[in-house]
Amino acid sequence: MKQFLHLLISLIIISGLTACQDAVFDSEGDCSSTYRLHLSYTRNLQWADAFPAEVTNVGVYAFNTDGSLAWAGSQSADRLHDNGNCIDLPLDPGTYDIIVWCGGKSLESAAHSWTLDGGENIATKAHLNCRLATTVANDGSRIADSDIHRLYHGSIDRAVMPDEPGTHNYDIDLTKDTNFIRVVLQHADGEPVNPQWFTFAITDTNGALDHTNSTSEAVPVTYRPWAITTAETELPDPDNVATGSRATTQISSVIADMTTSRLVKGNRPTIEIQCTEPGNEHLVARLDLISYFLMIKGSANRHIEDQDFLDRQDDYTMMLILDNNNRWNLKLGLYINSWRIVKQDAVLQ
Repeated sequence: MKQFLHLLISLIIISGLTACQDAVFDSEGDCSSTYRLHLSYTRNLQWADAFPAEVTNVGVYAFNTDGSLAWAGSQSADRLHDNGNCIDLPLDPGTYDIIVWCGGKSLESAAHSWTLDGGENIATKAHLNCRLATTVANDGSRIADSDIHRLYHGSIDRAVMPDEPGTHNYDIDLTKDTNFIRVVLQHADGEPVNPQWFTFAITDTNGALDHTNSTSEAVPVTYRPWAITTAETELPDPDNVATGSRATTQISSVIADMTTSRLVKGNRPTIEIQCTEPGNEHLVARLDLISYFLMIKGSANRHIEDQDFLDRQDDYTMMLILDNNNRWNLKLGLYINSWRIVKQDAVLQ
């Protein structure tokens, strides 16, 4: 009886293996191994997946444990949306490092794009160094003075692709590597600010990012505004609010729009605002962006690591109030995303 049971079990196992092989051969079974990579972008302060709304194209690179390229593929985000934001990985069972670079929606006039050091001949991770295309000035400095194409990064180290039937899913949550920074200048008395009398520049060493999404070279890049505009706002006159008067005060502003690469804690990006008014040339402010931006984390985000906050907060508005001599009125401080900050020791005039 025992020999009969052993024979029966053996027949069942052999039958199962044969059926699985037939199913694979006929493409009708589920005995093959399928690997699917799901992409998302929830690393923002809304804590919601913005991948469908922001990302436009995807490049995926899988490397063997010896560092050689095993597979590379690209796809439009629209096609991924139709597939649940997933892309199939046609890999053999094994262990791989997976690296993703994605592009996103930018202004049509965005002139500064990103290139990989390896171009179309990626062979090693070093070829995935992502470099911002900049303009070289006469003095050799690198300038980015237009909008920058949006960039996203993600990776998985040592992803194991098992030799087991079924679909195996892997997830990458992207990091956004571009920041929109808007600087607003206003006069305390509401008088117009002359946009021709001010220059704006952000300097940082973040023009190249390696496959780990770290800055990979110390060459400074100067980011200049790609748009300088003026705007007027009507505010209730504080002297007449108590009486119920509808009188308003006209506030005029100069607005400078800039886009930068990833802000990395440990770097020292600075913003300089210069007044070029004839006979009144002076430095309005020089600010350490990282230290100031981290001041607006607030109690709601105190649990977030500093770098995580810098990656999640990709949109900043800085407002400075000027006196009649076009100097920064330090008593009124600095407003960043509506947070009022007073820190006078970092200001040079």
